[in-house]
Amino acid sequence: MVTDEKIYNAAVMRYRLGNLLIWLGVLTWLPFIVLRIAGEKPSLFWYLPFHLAGVIGGSRLRVYARKELRMAPPKKSHLRTVGHIMIFAGILVWAPYFYLKAVQQPVEVMDYLPYHLTGVLGGVGLLAVNLWLSKKAS
Repeated sequence: MVTDEKIYNAAVMRYRLGNLLIWLGVLTWLPFIVLRIAGEKPSLFWYLPFHLAGVIGGSRLRVYARKELRMAPPKKSHLRTVGHIMIFAGILVWAPYFYLKAVQQPVEVMDYLPYHLTGVLGGVGLLAVNLWLSKKAS
């Protein structure tokens, strides 16, 4: 028999699984970074699918779990908007990289990675500050 408690527990587990997938997607890059430090040149394309599957899949899973849990959507604020814009810009940094790769121009990952990390981590930082401020206010 399906009860409200079982549905609630399943949604909580989906939310936690979403968090785990996001972290696994981010931590996919640890072997890549270690190999780069060791002087190797691993292919970005061996790591990118796992990164994207973890980060995108985990974030979608969290959104669905939030809806199942009937959690109120986060309040809109200027800080939240700027955070999302920074994350989006950090992701868009890769557009010229992949274009240059497609036309077979020599291009280096490390020329784009600092900008990607600055946008994404800066945006996530702003979202964290926004969350902290909203919890402090309530």
